[in-house]
Order: sequence, then C-alpha cells, then structure tokens
Amino acid sequence: MIHSPLFRFVRQHGAMITIVLLTIAVVWVALLVVNNQYKVRALISDIEQEQELSRRLLDEQREINIELAKVTLPGYIASGAKEMGLEPARNENTVILQPKPVPRFVTRKEGDPS
Repeated sequence: MIHSPLFRFVRQHGAMITIVLLTIAVVWVALLVVNNQYKVRALISDIEQEQELSRRLLDEQREINIELAKVTLPGYIASGAKEMGLEPARNENTVILQPKPVPRFVTRKEGDPS
C-alpha cells in the first residue's frame, strides 16, 4: 500500500477536500448561470431594439407608399404642373412620336452556340 504524506493527508481530510471541491464547483456553476442570464438579458434588449426599428421602418414604408399613391394621382400632377406655370396638354400643342420598327436580324441556325 502507498503511504506517502499526500495519500495520508487525503485519507485523513477526504471529506473536507470533497466539500471544498464541491463548493468550488457550485460557485463556478453559479457564476456561469449569472453570466448566461446577463447575456440573455442583453440579447433580449437587442431583439427589442431591432423590433422597434423594424416597426418604425414599416411605418415609414407605409407613409412613403401613401405619399407615392398621392403624388401619382392625375389631379396632383396637374395641380403641380399648374403651379409651375405649365398648361394642360391639348391636341394642338402635343406631338405624338411613333417608334421606328426594329429590323429583324437573321435567326440562328441549328447547331450555332446560344
């Protein structure tokens, strides 16, 4: 049997050593739990901030869509043109341009690369 001083010390104080090691383990686990709770709270805060930003951006998008629908109305365009000193289009002051036909090119033959 081994009779070293360390072995005798462990044998005499085994319960105390076990208690100390378990206490260290419990404190370490408690610190991990506290640290994880802090990280979770920080992440929840970040999520809430991002959700608030998302809500604000959606509200802004709705406002922009409403404004866009408003400014594309013919009456709005006509009133804006009148404010700029422009007059409504009439047949005598309107020119209609007809596009020239685009010539057809020779079609590809079978076997030609695409």
